[in-house]
Amino acid sequence: MNFADQVCKVVEMKGPLVVGMDPHLELLPPYLLEKWLRERGNNLQALAYCVMEFGELIIEAIHDIVGFVKFQMAFYELLGVPGLMVLKNLVDRAREKGLTVILDGKRNDIASTAACYARAYLSGIEYPLERSIPSFWDVDALTVNPYFGEDGLTPFFEEAKKVNKGLFVVCRTTNPSAPFLQDEGREEKVYFKVARLVERMGEKTIGDSGFSSAGIVVGATYPEDLRMLRTEFPSLLFLIPGVGAQGGGLEPLRFAFRDDGMGALVNVSRGVLFAYRESGNSDGRGFERLARAKSIDYQERLRELQR
Repeated sequence: MNFADQVCKVVEMKGPLVVGMDPHLELLPPYLLEKWLRERGNNLQALAYCVMEFGELIIEAIHDIVGFVKFQMAFYELLGVPGLMVLKNLVDRAREKGLTVILDGKRNDIASTAACYARAYLSGIEYPLERSIPSFWDVDALTVNPYFGEDGLTPFFEEAKKVNKGLFVVCRTTNPSAPFLQDEGREEKVYFKVARLVERMGEKTIGDSGFSSAGIVVGATYPEDLRMLRTEFPSLLFLIPGVGAQGGGLEPLRFAFRDDGMGALVNVSRGVLFAYRESGNSDGRGFERLARAKSIDYQERLRELQR
């Protein structure tokens, strides 16, 4: 199925919430961290086991009420090879539970290297003697960086189209210094040029939903820009980070959706994963139940915005 159509189907069934699987080490439940450090010692393996159990419990708690998860690779790369194996295991677990998986690595480079990234995360490896190996990561969508221009993005678009996968191109980010570059441009700002480029390159991947399988990342911290982008680019899916800990509110996101309530995926990470910290629960036991409750709350509030 076309990726954009798949997204719309899942949103109709469950809602637009994306749970960001970002295991900040300093926020992990103390009881879980103490358990693995006691069993394995002060090393990367202990931290990896802790992140693994944390992620498994979150996925088990939310998979029936949330349709999407986003893994930020940096938190797993931090732990070296053990962390990458945990990431792979959690990606597989999420897919087994029926979740649509977005891998957030913001990859890109010049064309030949970009092709390697695209094959690694999306399509797979083709090599001489007409042989091939499927993608090791096999995720549903990948975030990519547009800084290299069209020839850097083209391999991602080509490989994603082969296997009906999705792309989210970084467009308008949440960080305070983003305007230094993204607001440049005399006739048209850089972030608008990025959106226009993605729109054009994704024209051949528009599904029955009217959306392209190539979307853009637009931060919740710039609601007016988000509104303008939706008006100008109705065929683009929006992946929206920045709600909660980064300062973005929910109400302004009303303008990110098309009139039928489709077109936007809203990512919440810390606000869901570490909801236990708001409850006065100092050791974190039962964190997964509180994450589930917070996911239900966010999903309901986002449903209201879709109407």
